[in-house]
Amino acid sequence: MIAFLVGLSIGFLMCIPIGPINVWVIHTYLKKGFPHAFSIALGGALMDFIYFFTIMTGLSFVTYSEDFGMNLQLFGIGFIFILGLIELSRKYEGIALDKVDNSAHKLLGSILIGIVLYTSNPTLVLTMTGLGAFVKSLEFFDNTALNNCLVSIGLALGSVSWFLFLLGMLKRYEEVVKSRYLALFNKASGVLMVLLSLFMSVRLYAKV
Repeated sequence: MIAFLVGLSIGFLMCIPIGPINVWVIHTYLKKGFPHAFSIALGGALMDFIYFFTIMTGLSFVTYSEDFGMNLQLFGIGFIFILGLIELSRKYEGIALDKVDNSAHKLLGSILIGIVLYTSNPTLVLTMTGLGAFVKSLEFFDNTALNNCLVSIGLALGSVSWFLFLLGMLKRYEEVVKSRYLALFNKASGVLMVLLSLFMSVRLYAKV
């Protein structure tokens, strides 16, 4: 139980800083509603669990070359850049949530977007490794497979909890945002996504 609570706390706190998923979850909520926004968050939480459990246990479920990992990150960064450009070029036409397709395959697409946004971060492995080392240094629980699984599940659920909190705050103020600031926010999110992609490109280049 201690391992789970540690993971839950860290998972919630680590998601608070601004990042591609936070930006796109907010943007998606305002344009497509809760189901799609939460699906993106679930994609990120799934990757939280996979990465952290792999690091905590010292396992490698999938082995691939360094070049493949680099290409995967480049794809994600390019994806974020394109999303930003699309929003900058899009004409604001208002919101019609009743016309949003919430079918299973569309929500799966949003989950995949969350996964791509998450894996595009070039510092992800380093961050997760440092976080894993920090958690182990606390010595709050024994380093067993069960505890590693529990702390990883807690981390993922902490991430989900943050996004539920974020979406709850958006729901409370969405009418104000939609009526006054939605067009501006769409452009701002586009600019931010482009800047984030450029920033991650620089970080990735620094690693080469």
